[in-house]
Amino acid sequence: MSEGLLKSPQELRDEFLKLQNRDSVAQLLGLTTKQLNFHLYVLPSAKKYKTFSLPKKSGGIRKISAPASPIKVIQRKLKEVLETIYKPKPSTHGFVSERSIVTNARLHKKRRYVLNIDLEDYFPTIHFGRVRGLFMGNPFYLNDEVATILAQICCHDGVLPQGAPTSPSNHKVFSFIWNWNSARAMRLKAINCYSGWSLLKNN
Repeated sequence: MSEGLLKSPQELRDEFLKLQNRDSVAQLLGLTTKQLNFHLYVLPSAKKYKTFSLPKKSGGIRKISAPASPIKVIQRKLKEVLETIYKPKPSTHGFVSERSIVTNARLHKKRRYVLNIDLEDYFPTIHFGRVRGLFMGNPFYLNDEVATILAQICCHDGVLPQGAPTSPSNHKVFSFIWNWNSARAMRLKAINCYSGWSLLKNN
């Protein structure tokens, strides 16, 4: 299995938007259908991921589910494809090139009120059904079969795993949706998100 995709961003985008079935998903990711079937449906779940815990700087424990090498390669390829389709909104700062916790905080200078919300175990709160629904909606618009396969690539034990290369890509889309809905509900001027926590501001 090759570790990279030897196609231009435009070629990846065009192929992605034409996905119809399992064979086309395998072809996009540089796999045979047999390889894709094996890693998704034959390989035992216990061999797909290694789970361990790491201490958080703020205290407590963070559960990490690290994919085995073949699964990680497939996820990295999918991540590369997804990033040709979805361009992060200005309010998203986590896992985005040339953005950081500093660029996120800079937007809140001289604000009268700033509320910092930390979403505990953020990735695992996004379950398989939401990921599948994400691929069926804006900006992807994929059919049921393809959306299900991509969600199976992204998820472990029915949720987005903390430690998978694809989890941040899905997070960016969900963060924008959550930010927009929350801002409307709370009548705030903006919400800016970095990874699993958000800064909400109003003048």
